Amino acid sequence: MLNFLLFKVIFIGAVMDPIWRHILRLSMWIGVLGFMRIFSLLSRDRLDNLATIAFVSIQKYYKVTLLLTILLTSNVVWYIASFYLFPTTLAFLTLEFLPVVLDTVQVLIKYITHLMDQWRENGFESKRWINYYAELSADVLILGCTLLQYLQLMWMHGVSFGLVDIVLFLNVRSVLKNLHNKILVYRERWRAMAYVRDRYINASPEELSKHNDDCAICRENMKTAKKLACGHIFHL
Repeated sequence: MLNFLLFKVIFIGAVMDPIWRHILRLSMWIGVLGFMRIFSLLSRDRLDNLATIAFVSIQKYYKVTLLLTILLTSNVVWYIASFYLFPTTLAFLTLEFLPVVLDTVQVLIKYITHLMDQWRENGFESKRWINYYAELSADVLILGCTLLQYLQLMWMHGVSFGLVDIVLFLNVRSVLKNLHNKILVYRERWRAMAYVRDRYINASPEELSKHNDDCAICRENMKTAKKLACGHIFHL
C-alpha cells in the first residue's frame, strides 16, 4: 500500500500542476480507493482459505458477500464524489476507479457462484466456467485500464526522456508483457479444451446415472462428462 501511494504521489506531482493542496487531496482520494481494493483482495484470499476447510458454515460466506457488496457500493459512491471534488481529472480517476471495481466484482461473483453451488442439491455445474471467465475478463480489463493510465500520464507529462519517462516506459512494457502472456495462456487453454471435447465422446445420461459419483479430477457432481476409451468418465 505504501509503494502504491508513493508511486501515485510521485507521478501525480510530476504530471500535474505543483499545487500541494490539490496533490494531497487527490492522494487521499486514491489512498481510500486503495484501502478498499485491499479489502477486496483479502476477501479473495479468504475464499481460497475457506475452500481448503472441510466443513465451513455458510454464514461465513454470507458475511464476506455482504462485505463485498458494501465495498462495491462504497466504491461507486466514492467515484461519484470525485465529480464534485476533482471535476478536471475525471479521466485519470476513472482509470483508478475501474480496476478496484473490477477486482471487487470478480471476487463477488466467485462468492455468489459458491453460494449457488451450496443452495442447489446437485451443485452449480457452471461455477468453474463462470469463475474462470470472470477472473480472466477482470485481469485483462484491469491491465487495459493500467495501460491506458500510463499512456495518459505520458501524454500529460510529455516525452522528455527524463527519469519519469523511463519509469513510465518500463511500466508500459511490463503491462504489455503481462497482457500478452495472459492472452497466450488463455489461447493454449482453449486449444487444450477444444482437443479434449473433440477427442472424447460424451458420457450418456445412463452412464452418469450408473456411476452417480463425484468426478475423480475436480471432485464435483457430474451432470455432463467425457468418456475415455477405458470406460472411465471425467468432468470438464
